[in-house]
Amino acid sequence: MPDDDLQALRRALALPRPHPTATSGIAAAVLVPIFERDGDLHLLYTTRSAGLPTHAGQVSFPGGRRAATDTSLLATALRETHEEIGLTAGDVDVIGRLDPIHTFSSNFLITPFVGRIPYPHALRIDAREVDDAFSLPLGVLLDPATTVAETWTIEGRAIPVTAYRHDGRTIWGATQRITASLLDLVLAIRAGQD
Repeated sequence: MPDDDLQALRRALALPRPHPTATSGIAAAVLVPIFERDGDLHLLYTTRSAGLPTHAGQVSFPGGRRAATDTSLLATALRETHEEIGLTAGDVDVIGRLDPIHTFSSNFLITPFVGRIPYPHALRIDAREVDDAFSLPLGVLLDPATTVAETWTIEGRAIPVTAYRHDGRTIWGATQRITASLLDLVLAIRAGQD
């Protein structure tokens, strides 16, 4: 079933989609690593180093700001993934691109690329950028009990936040929105298969 889901996801991401409203921001890209384990698809996340200047200690996907030497945003995602967790471009089967996500506080315009990675894989964590890497099954992320809607105080303002909480981890912000975008697509695919 995971292979069927991945092939359906590849087809869905290849379909033309309406372009989202143009948003400006600092060009960035992430890889949304997906792999099969124990009969379920898993997403691989990282926890950003506490010493980073932006989004320190937050759960994220591997990626970052586009460098002048990057030939494309996909090249950015693959370069950053290699730097942060040791996956090379040859380790990644790029399935497709999700719609860009804008970060409100740091003004990044993040383009997410979904890529199948091998499992198991020995990651090489760069401790300057990443504290750890972990995965969650799509089944857990799709469980309504994992999703919380709360109001947080950020920089003195009350902000409504939707997050995924599981096993002591909190996924929120742009990473939550990217995850939700992928999960919405997975649900639509599965509904179409019924």
